[in-house]
Amino acid sequence: MTELDIWNNFQQGRMVDALAFIGIIIAVWLSLRIANMTRENEETNLLNKILGTVFGLSVVWGSFIAFANATATWVITARNISNLENPADPEGAQRFIDFVGTTEWSGLPSITGMIWLAVITVMILGLIWAPKK
Repeated sequence: MTELDIWNNFQQGRMVDALAFIGIIIAVWLSLRIANMTRENEETNLLNKILGTVFGLSVVWGSFIAFANATATWVITARNISNLENPADPEGAQRFIDFVGTTEWSGLPSITGMIWLAVITVMILGLIWAPKK
């Protein structure tokens, strides 16, 4: 694989990650909307709450996977760059590797992504299950 191939793959991965993030935003909005409607509806029963919870948690889990894949785009690129014998810009290649911080993918999203998902999870569960005042 040439250096140009590595950078092209990186850019294609970033485009896929951006589209996935747009989908995540829409899905999170929908799950929060469902949670809010579940809370506001006087006829909501236990089954409605469970289904809303399952939907919300599945959105969070899918988002977790998409965030982990986005992290993988960076890590795999850093690994491929580190395997090059003579990169065109050795200093730039090393700065990229240093910025990513690792060449081993952990299967997890960034810490920022995990915090964001934790907040979304609490918001969904709070809207559905917290007692009304």
